[in-house]
Amino acid sequence: MGGGPRVLTVGPATLASAVAAAVPGCECIPAPTPLSGLWAVGQADFDAAVVSLTAGRSILPAIRSLRQLAPQATIVVVCPPQLEPDARQALQAGAHEYLLEPLRPEELAAILLSTRTRLAAPSESKLAAAGPPAARAEAIEPVPAVTAGAGQPARRSARLTDPAVFELLAHLGEGLQATLDRLAALLRAEFGSENAAVRISEVTAFSGSPGPPALEQRIRRENRVIGSIELGPPMTGTYTSQDADRLAEFARLAEILIAKERQQLEQQELIWRDDLSGLHNRRYFDAKLDEWIEQARARYLWLTVVLFDIDNFKSYNDAYGHETGDALIREVAELLRLCQRETDVLARYGLGDEFAVILRHPDTPAGPQPTTNRRTPRSQHPTDFMVLAGRYLSVIRSHPFKCLGPDAPGPVTMSGGLACYPWDGTTRSEVMRAADQALRAAKRSGKNRIVLAGSHPTR
Repeated sequence: MGGGPRVLTVGPATLASAVAAAVPGCECIPAPTPLSGLWAVGQADFDAAVVSLTAGRSILPAIRSLRQLAPQATIVVVCPPQLEPDARQALQAGAHEYLLEPLRPEELAAILLSTRTRLAAPSESKLAAAGPPAARAEAIEPVPAVTAGAGQPARRSARLTDPAVFELLAHLGEGLQATLDRLAALLRAEFGSENAAVRISEVTAFSGSPGPPALEQRIRRENRVIGSIELGPPMTGTYTSQDADRLAEFARLAEILIAKERQQLEQQELIWRDDLSGLHNRRYFDAKLDEWIEQARARYLWLTVVLFDIDNFKSYNDAYGHETGDALIREVAELLRLCQRETDVLARYGLGDEFAVILRHPDTPAGPQPTTNRRTPRSQHPTDFMVLAGRYLSVIRSHPFKCLGPDAPGPVTMSGGLACYPWDGTTRSEVMRAADQALRAAKRSGKNRIVLAGSHPTR
């Protein structure tokens, strides 16, 4: 953003005026209430938010939600001296600084202008906050309400309350399905409906038994419909025009939640990905292997891990240069990806030429389930995945690598070490150590082969 910082102010109009006076040239967006401030954050990015503790009783939950929605923004709390204890609580809720009223323009300016410097510095928190801003939600036209039954008394209109919104925002980052499940449950409770549903292209969330909608709102991003929220018949009374208006608010909230969850997913994918190869990185691989070992431990299943590296990789770097070496890694990664099954995890394991894959076995126990929680690790060592792992080597060996040109010294080959849970280890570190030892054995025995942990080399 060019010019001064973009600042959200939550509180009276005098607060916005004070910010504008303290930082000439800043873009100041006023919001009178915490809830309107959250709507604003859902529509645009901000460098900072200046929040008055007198803006509402739910201001501390609002600060927590602001921190969730805008992790990169500096949050400054302002309050009269008698509310200073609350200001210290606001720091625990996610605010960075607090200032006592009457505000001193130079103090406010120093904090807001330093925000730009902080945001410009590369940091892990900035990486986690990177991503496209949520698109602006468009007005949504309500579908006409359908009455629950003639002669029933009108039902009190549901209200979109601050605590309800804050509860949803507090769980952002747990995944789109979990977020929409909570939203569907909240819709059903707020409107007293027999059932409620939230639908977008890849996810549907229900609360109550699915049934035909009695009231519906489309969820839009810009001018495009991306989904809908639906209410079944009310358990008492009829839906009113106020219900339709409130449902429109929920549709706007749903658009914000969907955008933020997708943004967090994209950010997480960036963290899990290796920049050079485009594969998952070691951090992702280790986390997934830990997770799957725990599942296998609970269900008496087995897992296979194969650790590969490119034979004589240093010679390619020395003969062709590191740029060609990088191209070779990318090309190998693409070939390995073609061999990968949907159920497996493939990663570049480190910053060199090592790759690793977790091969999931069918849900067949690794032997009779014991009467105790103990299992004999080497009761049955599966070898069927040696054939699958060998396909990786065969594809690499038969591929003409264009990055090496017509004068390539010969086929590119790889070696691999294969280890299985629970036969070769019962923890990630034990299994990976066994696979690494098997890989070293493959190198010592002539390369271009896979060695099964604890066995003799096999081509």
